[in-house]
Amino acid sequence: MNMKLKGLGNRTYNVLFHTHTVSGIVISFALFVIFYAGAFALFRHEIKQWENPAFRQQVNPSFDYHKAIHKTDSLYRVDWAKPVYVYFPEEQVPFFRLVGNTEEGKQGDTTVASRRFYAYVAPMNYQVDELYEKTTLSDTLYFLHFFQQLPIQRGQYIAGLVAVFFLFATITGLLIHWRSLFTKFYAFITEGSWKTIWTNLHTVLGVIGLPFQIMYAVTGAFFGILILILAPVVFMLYGGDTDQVYQKISPDLAIKVNPEAPTTDKNIPFTTLYKQVVKAYPTLHVKRASLTNYGKEDAFVTWYLGDEKGIFSDGTAVMYMRDGKILPEYSITPIKKEYSQAVRDLIRKLHFASFGDVMIKVLYFVLSMITCLMIISGVMIWRTARDNKRYTLKQRLFHHRVTKVYLAICLSMFPAFAIIFLANKLVPMSMEGRADFVNQIFFISWLALTILGSFWNNYAKLNKNFLFLGGMLSLIIPIANGIVTNDWFWQVWQTLPRVACVDIFWLLTGITALVLALKVLKVKATSDVPTALETFENDTKKVQTMQVKRQLPT
Repeated sequence: MNMKLKGLGNRTYNVLFHTHTVSGIVISFALFVIFYAGAFALFRHEIKQWENPAFRQQVNPSFDYHKAIHKTDSLYRVDWAKPVYVYFPEEQVPFFRLVGNTEEGKQGDTTVASRRFYAYVAPMNYQVDELYEKTTLSDTLYFLHFFQQLPIQRGQYIAGLVAVFFLFATITGLLIHWRSLFTKFYAFITEGSWKTIWTNLHTVLGVIGLPFQIMYAVTGAFFGILILILAPVVFMLYGGDTDQVYQKISPDLAIKVNPEAPTTDKNIPFTTLYKQVVKAYPTLHVKRASLTNYGKEDAFVTWYLGDEKGIFSDGTAVMYMRDGKILPEYSITPIKKEYSQAVRDLIRKLHFASFGDVMIKVLYFVLSMITCLMIISGVMIWRTARDNKRYTLKQRLFHHRVTKVYLAICLSMFPAFAIIFLANKLVPMSMEGRADFVNQIFFISWLALTILGSFWNNYAKLNKNFLFLGGMLSLIIPIANGIVTNDWFWQVWQTLPRVACVDIFWLLTGITALVLALKVLKVKATSDVPTALETFENDTKKVQTMQVKRQLPT
């Protein structure tokens, strides 16, 4: 197939080509981290049951939510003046969960500061525990994909800016390859110079994942830097009052409560209200709720509804607990939404793949891995294009070192992710500060692997070593889970399918990585550095020889 489209002018092409290259290489390793960690974060809720054996229980169909809330309140001194979020038991997490703030004030002779709490209420005996403090594997990977762990606490802004540059790089890449887009896609070859191979691979993968990548660039920028984009609008239209903006999207935030309102025991029990909402919306299910001023006369609850199938199916129902009547002026029905509310739900569902069934998440995962490979191929294009006589030895060595560091950061994520899964099983559950210790193991091992990879001058060897190491660690993960929990994947396939799928994933990943490392990748004994050094030395010898000849007497 020989199909060429009308291309750009030479000057426009050169400008876009260089801006595409610069923007791509600047964000490359950060973008790789976002997509690689984000691919695992898609299965954040599925991984929870694997990471904590306490979640491997059955959901209690007769669970009393009212009783669970009162028991949590008595243990934590909950600050009900602020919204407390309630998550209902599900198959992957059968616990009833409450997330909120404790009251600030005097307790005995000391002053107790307010803090965030994560209460998990057991399905059968109503025992309350902060299991979040023991296992945070899935949340660590989720927070990593927008750099939440950075000390500056502004990681999401960095991720948002990276998304903006990614959108720019994607659009400029489409424009510069537009002339031969179809030709390169259908004529991908694995022969010729490395620059040609990497360029064709980069183009093909970019075309395959183009809609996916544009979608993630837009939605990632929305979540990362929305507050920065809206700042001028807030000051111009709302006089700097951000509350008005949030109330436009979530009308229930406009409801005012009186923290000094009298307490009452005449409010309708939470369990009764839950059953009432389920009956009122038979085609939707209640995903979560928020309680405000619970136990007071003006207490109200916001129910978050959805069906996890459609993109615009989410909605909210708001009611006062004193009468249980739904307040239409503060509620959002799936069929009656304002533009801003519909856009918010669309962006959230597209970004987190929270629509359709699990196959949507699998498709997102595959496309994320394709994008990671496209990013690596872009780095290799940048390096091979600069390994020639137009650049000095110092410049070529700089390009080599940058490439090596970028590859080490990115490729070492595979074994580092396997390490955090292993650490989650091998570190005792009873250990104090367990979650922080597991996270330290992950980040220290990732740093150590990155430093180790920076000493390997052969790119193929670097790739092969990380594949081999990651493959070996991957094979150990299902074995470690089976030994620690006695839930071997072939035994719990029917009862705990999510646990079994995580083990099978790592088993297949380990086998694939080892086959690639041992059978497919062929590593030459030479280093990638001499390409620049030998060229420089040969050129130097030629110049010296010519100078000697000129000095010889005729």
